[in-house]
Amino acid sequence: MLTLSFIKSRDKTILSLKKAYKKGMQILPRFVLVMAAFALIVTYISPEIMQKYIGIESGLKGIATALGVGSISIMSGFAAFPLCAALRAEGIPLYIIAAFSVSLMTVGIVTFPIEKKFLGAKVAVIRNILSFLVTIVVVVVIKIVFGE
Repeated sequence: MLTLSFIKSRDKTILSLKKAYKKGMQILPRFVLVMAAFALIVTYISPEIMQKYIGIESGLKGIATALGVGSISIMSGFAAFPLCAALRAEGIPLYIIAAFSVSLMTVGIVTFPIEKKFLGAKVAVIRNILSFLVTIVVVVVIKIVFGE
């Protein structure tokens, strides 16, 4: 698509790439901070503590914790999936990983001010509530399908 855009309008494409680069550089420090924080959490928090709060025996508390952490974090899929793989390697159930990853990529508490600015408060609230509800449905379906 970038090639087609470049063929159609070289100047607009270059301008768009410059804007994207600038925005990316603004996001990069937060992104690195979040990635570092999660890497430290996965590295230094013992498997026993992880199991207590988000493990198989954590039940609704584990789901709520994963939903909460995911909803207030911001991370793209290419960064979230390796983190989810690390959580899975620690024995965290798939439905809790789903709660974390789906809320991480769909519910935007951190991005709410930006959404509010561009979409309006009502649309931003409705989008986030619907995303949260869909995340819960996904968690229930995964729990039923995989039976963990």
